[in-house]
Amino acid sequence: MQIFDGKKEAEKLDKIIQFHLSRYPYNRKLAIVQIGDNLSSEKFVDIKVRLCERLGIRTHVYRINDKTLPDREIFKIAKDIFEDREVLGGIVQLPLPRKSLYKVLDLIPIDKDVDVISTEGKKRFYSGDFNILPPVVRALNHFIEVNNINLKKLDATVIGDGDLVGKPIAYYLSKQKAIVCLLSNYDGKCKIGCQLLIPSAGIPKFVKGENIKDGCSIVDYGSSIVDGKCVGDLDMDSKLDHLGFISKSPGGMGPLVVRYLIMNLLGI
Repeated sequence: MQIFDGKKEAEKLDKIIQFHLSRYPYNRKLAIVQIGDNLSSEKFVDIKVRLCERLGIRTHVYRINDKTLPDREIFKIAKDIFEDREVLGGIVQLPLPRKSLYKVLDLIPIDKDVDVISTEGKKRFYSGDFNILPPVVRALNHFIEVNNINLKKLDATVIGDGDLVGKPIAYYLSKQKAIVCLLSNYDGKCKIGCQLLIPSAGIPKFVKGENIKDGCSIVDYGSSIVDGKCVGDLDMDSKLDHLGFISKSPGGMGPLVVRYLIMNLLGI
C-alpha cells in the first residue's frame, strides 16, 4: 500500500501555473457564485480563493441569498456576473439549495465554463471532445500517469453517479478502454473485486478496506463534513495494507482538482 501525496503533486502544478503567469500576465478575474449557506461549500470556496490569492489570480465571490430572492432574480444576477467582460471564467459552487436553481449552470458561457458543468460543456465532453476536461477528470488522469497505471481493459468501479464526479469519471475511463462499473447504490458491505476503485458518494468512511480486492488502487473523491472536519468515503482506519496506491480524502484529489480548475481558467 502506498499513499498518493496530492499536496506534493499540487506543488508541481503551482510551478507550472506561476511560469505561465510570468509569461502571460492578465488582469481579468475568476467569478465564484455561491448561492445559499452551506458549510461544506464555504470551505471549498475559501480554498479556491486562498490559492488564487497566493498565485496572484484575481477572484471575486458573489454570495447570493436564496431565501430572500426568487429563482428568476437569482438567474438575472448570475447572468450579469458571467457576462461581465472582467470575468475570465466562472463557477457555481455546488451543491445548490434547491433543484430549480441548477438552471443557473447554463448561464455560464461555454468559453468561461472552467468546471465543464453547463449543459453545453457536458454535451461537448460526452461527445468525446476532450480538449477541455473537467478538473476532476484531469486530477484522476494525473494520478494515473504518476503511478503508471494502464487503463486498457482495467477493471474499474466508480461508486456514486453524480454529475460532478461519478458520471464524468466513469465516461472518461470507458473512453480510455477501461472496463467500468458505475454503482449508484453500494451499501458499503459487499466485496469489491476490481483493480481501480473510485468512491464519490459523499458518505463518510463507508468503504472498508477489508471488502476490497488485493492490489486494488483507490482514488477517493468522497467529501463530508463530520464534527467540523472533512472526511472521505474510504475508511482510513480499516484494513488497507493489502491495497495498491491510495489517494485519500482530504489531501489527495482535492489539491489537484483546484489546480486544474485554475489551469482550465488560464488555458494551460
